[in-house]
Amino acid sequence: MTNKKGDHLVKYKQIIFDVDDTLIDFAATEDYALHSLFNKNRWQLTPELQRQYHAYNQGLWRQLEQGEITYEELSEKTFHDFIKENFDLEIDGLKAMEEYRSYFGEAHKLLPGVEDTLKFAKKQGYKLTVLSNGEKFMQRHRLELAGIKDYFDLIVTSEEAHYSKPDEHAFDYFFSRTEISPDQTIFFGDGLQSDILGAEKYGFDSVWYNHRHRKNTLNLHPLFEVENYPQFVKLMQNDFEKKY
Repeated sequence: MTNKKGDHLVKYKQIIFDVDDTLIDFAATEDYALHSLFNKNRWQLTPELQRQYHAYNQGLWRQLEQGEITYEELSEKTFHDFIKENFDLEIDGLKAMEEYRSYFGEAHKLLPGVEDTLKFAKKQGYKLTVLSNGEKFMQRHRLELAGIKDYFDLIVTSEEAHYSKPDEHAFDYFFSRTEISPDQTIFFGDGLQSDILGAEKYGFDSVWYNHRHRKNTLNLHPLFEVENYPQFVKLMQNDFEKKY
């Protein structure tokens, strides 16, 4: 479907953005929060242990995205099980997660080119929105601290939707909150399992922001793949009709 914008036709009216590792640098955020939590509790965090945590945490998030565990179970298990396994300590997993999320909420380093891209997209007339697997308060707070919250007309989290991407119910909830249909929408995100798979299953287009240079192991079919924000701006300049 094409839509009039100014004196020409464009393919989309709405862009959905992911937050973590799409707008905000997740690696820097996680590094800060993890070191802060371990320092507070006097747990030694070696580089090897940090690598183990990354792999372990990614596994839990995959289970969440595949519907194998709930968000509440993830919150309880993450640090309870990891600290038990590596330090043989019995801790309150939810309390540790609350501490971690408090530190996590303080970190808001934007990835390169984010704000310039949002400014450009706004000037082009796109409705800018967010769909994030995360907590309502935390994600809004981080976007506000980063100085970009006001660019977005709609911010939706999995906490509000009661489902996580790529579950179609998360997208059902999102589209119940906006007047723009899926065929007038394009998703921009870094996550194959959550963002690109979710959009593909729901039947609308996506751009894979592959700035970590990962392989498309799920054999998904985003409309385009970009490695940086200037490439995404080029796509918008071309009305998503051709590559930069």
